[in-house]
Amino acid sequence: MRFRLPLLIAFCVFAFSLKAQLCSGSLGDPIINQTFGAGRSFIMPPNSTTYIKTGGCPAKEQYVISNFLFGCGNNNDKTWVQMIGDHTGDYNGNYMLVNAESTPGTVYTDTAKNLCTGTNYVFSAWITNVMQNITCGGKPIPANLTLTIKKLDGTVLASTTTGDIPLDFNRVWIQYGTSFICPPNTASVIVSVTTSPRPGCGSGFAMDDVTFRSCGPMVSATLDGSAGPANVCADYTAPFILQGSFSPGIADPVVQWQNSMDTGKTWVDISGANTLSYSVPRRMNGVINYRMIVAERAYINAVNCRIASNSIYTEIHPVPLHTPPQNFTGCLDKDLALPGTDPKALSILWNGPNGYMSTLPAAVVPAVQYRDTGLYSLKQNFYFGCTTSDSFYLKIYPSTTITALPARAVCEGASQQLFVSASGGGTFKWYPADGLSNDNIPNPVATPKDSTEYKVIVTNTYGCKDSAFITIDVYRNLKISAGPDKVILVGDTARLDATILGTAVSYSWSPNSFITDINIIDPKVFPANSVEYILTASSGVGCGIATDRVMVNVYDELKIPNAFTPNGDGINDQFRFLPLDNYKLLYFEIYNRFGQLVFKTSDIHQGWDGTYKGLVQPTGTYAYRIEMVNEKGGRITRKGAVTLLH
Repeated sequence: MRFRLPLLIAFCVFAFSLKAQLCSGSLGDPIINQTFGAGRSFIMPPNSTTYIKTGGCPAKEQYVISNFLFGCGNNNDKTWVQMIGDHTGDYNGNYMLVNAESTPGTVYTDTAKNLCTGTNYVFSAWITNVMQNITCGGKPIPANLTLTIKKLDGTVLASTTTGDIPLDFNRVWIQYGTSFICPPNTASVIVSVTTSPRPGCGSGFAMDDVTFRSCGPMVSATLDGSAGPANVCADYTAPFILQGSFSPGIADPVVQWQNSMDTGKTWVDISGANTLSYSVPRRMNGVINYRMIVAERAYINAVNCRIASNSIYTEIHPVPLHTPPQNFTGCLDKDLALPGTDPKALSILWNGPNGYMSTLPAAVVPAVQYRDTGLYSLKQNFYFGCTTSDSFYLKIYPSTTITALPARAVCEGASQQLFVSASGGGTFKWYPADGLSNDNIPNPVATPKDSTEYKVIVTNTYGCKDSAFITIDVYRNLKISAGPDKVILVGDTARLDATILGTAVSYSWSPNSFITDINIIDPKVFPANSVEYILTASSGVGCGIATDRVMVNVYDELKIPNAFTPNGDGINDQFRFLPLDNYKLLYFEIYNRFGQLVFKTSDIHQGWDGTYKGLVQPTGTYAYRIEMVNEKGGRITRKGAVTLLH
């Protein structure tokens, strides 16, 4: 964002045009602070403007409170600049956009109350032109505003004009303002921003942050000689002394230190803190802002008559957790991993016997010896000057070493003994314990269900440990099924449905006649006569040999019975036909002698039990109709009669 310094015409000796000239010292808290809010909920105070509110791009004599507008313009020429966010760059912050074309009026007015005689006050606003050179056909009339301070009786105390606000292709926010010294018997004043544009197309502008506040000598504050911010650890050793100062200009000055627990939104006087120096009480955590205010003695308690210093931010960060002194064990000739450090530490320093030093987060003492016995110290440095210092005492003991013999692979359900040995003996612990005869002995018997990696840890009487791993691969036992028997008509084909489970299995079918491939699991067969196919399989890792058989029955004609007896004896209780492989049943229908449909299905494995709607049908002859289709589109249609006998 670019800023330009405007040239203003002073209307009285109290008028100032540049921000630096509005107050050459320090400011007090705002008495009027109109920011126009954020979002869509802001409502202008009653009687604060003579312009008419609208909800979008303002037409002549209208204004809008918004934070996002583009495509606006005079007479719908849509050439105004994009207006996104307020003058501070806050995209959610609102501004007041006014179309004052040929319409004089009050843009904003308010009353400042509880003022103090002899105090200097500043009235200002941030303003930007919203038109471009091409607006209004290339001849826009620039906006021109007046900022005025009056007594309640209308007497002008100070006034300034902006002059013609410069045109630009983008927003150029400029702070305009004026100031005055409050005369006697003037506790309240009226401030206003007005405009009286020349007739014609133009006079579009936006305004933000209209403020009225006291102005006095330069007031400053430091903390230990710095303006802050101060971020320190809770164990800080700095004095934490606030020191204030102010330039001449107050006849009988009084100071008061204040603090804020909400980062400067609200301020509270610190009791008894009335000198230029203030010692900040020690605390262990939290954020507090500090500042010093100055005023004439008579006005020190009048919030509208005081001048404030810069705000100093202080934050106390808790000391990282400290580890109490610890003893730990080292095992002779073994690498020792020192205790883990804090991942938030910026730097680390280990020191120990024999000149040991390490700056690594995962520090190791290699192949420890008895001479490495002693005190190890750890210093960790964190942000904001926080540090921790911890100590650990290391004592070295004889170590133990474990060795393991490799295990062989086994078939499912088989067992084998695991063999390990450890120098110096000790106690043993195996992980996982599943499948072990005992997980606390050196050589348990393992019967794992699946391939498993076992870990064994040996611990000697001094607490020194060592570990080893043994992996047992488990091979799957051979399991086969040649599948269900098949039924086909002469000239048809069936697919065998075998299943084979196991590790490294080889298999084949026999005989090798009328079969597409004897070395696949689901070959197609097309024998001319009924034949039994044999599936033979063997595990290449010694986990079984097996055979299974499947019968392929070949018929010249579809086998359909001519009678059935649904008497519950388990013999011929349903009327059904022998299902053919590779055929899909389209329908199987049965009718009584009156032509009534009493049974229908498309499930080739379902038959009629002699009932209709749950009622047993009488003995007699029933007609049936069957139609099936195979995967090549061939159809079989059969019609006939069947006798139901009871």
